[in-house]
Amino acid sequence: MSMGTGGYRSSEGVVAEKGSDVNHGEKTVACRKPRERAGICAILVGCFLCGCAGRHLALELNAAVMYEKPRIERVSHAVEDARSEGGTVLVRVNMEGDPGLAATFDISPGIADRQAMNEVADGRYEGEVVLPKDLVGGPFTIIGRLKHVKAGEVTARDAAPLTIELIR
Repeated sequence: MSMGTGGYRSSEGVVAEKGSDVNHGEKTVACRKPRERAGICAILVGCFLCGCAGRHLALELNAAVMYEKPRIERVSHAVEDARSEGGTVLVRVNMEGDPGLAATFDISPGIADRQAMNEVADGRYEGEVVLPKDLVGGPFTIIGRLKHVKAGEVTARDAAPLTIELIR
């Protein structure tokens, strides 16, 4: 774009003319093509910013990033009860959800809180806890948790309750 008499000119003719006192001598634009419009808009923004600086005005731009809450697709568990051989009760919890997040699980009421889970494949988490040998009863609820640092935490409950039977 080059400046001609009375305005700006492009290879296709006049695209801008001098403005009036209302816009403080800045250029008004009548573009013919979207590509030219984008370039001229950038010039106008530059003129506006220079005008604001000259008048000691501040232009504040704020950007907000929105994060989606994590999703949990499924929570399940398996129990290995080795108490009859003098062992323990091992509960393995599996969870599927969004990959790359912090995962934990609870067994409630008050059996295990925020037990860490490892991501073994994209979006597949596993964790385990050894229960006390004298623990019996239920039903206990297993709750999986996925946490994103900025989007927050979501929970999902295992549909099948955990029950520990008394061994005689």
